[in-house]
Amino acid sequence: MPLPLNTLLRICLWVLLLTIPSALIHAQTLSGTVIDQTSKETLLGATVLIKGTQLATTTDFDGKFSLVAPSLPCTLVVSYIGFETSETIVKTAAEPVRIFLRGSQQSLKEVSVVESRLTEKQRESPLTVEAMDLLAIRQTPSANFYEGLGA
Repeated sequence: MPLPLNTLLRICLWVLLLTIPSALIHAQTLSGTVIDQTSKETLLGATVLIKGTQLATTTDFDGKFSLVAPSLPCTLVVSYIGFETSETIVKTAAEPVRIFLRGSQQSLKEVSVVESRLTEKQRESPLTVEAMDLLAIRQTPSANFYEGLGA
């Protein structure tokens, strides 16, 4: 004898209500601060990632972060430009984690900033390329921009 639809719906509702809280019990919120080991200043915008997952966040203005971990213990991978990447094992979410990053010894030898108003196509062209800036346009005796460019 099959169960009535009303009873079947009640059973499904109870199963759903009993399984959702058990899934939420395992997820815990991790919080902490990322700090520069040398200056002891907090780091804004550091990336905090749970190793082996795609769960990540960045630190706020005060260097603080908050992240929901699916299970504990887990390993937090913290990276920041100009600092060495750090891995920290977190066993409990009871208290905030303090992660200290050490400055990287790698440095740039040279940075070059090059600006050009001519495109690659214009540079390869056999024709002469003329350009006028705003000051040259204002000082030309010609009636308009095109006549001034032709002169």
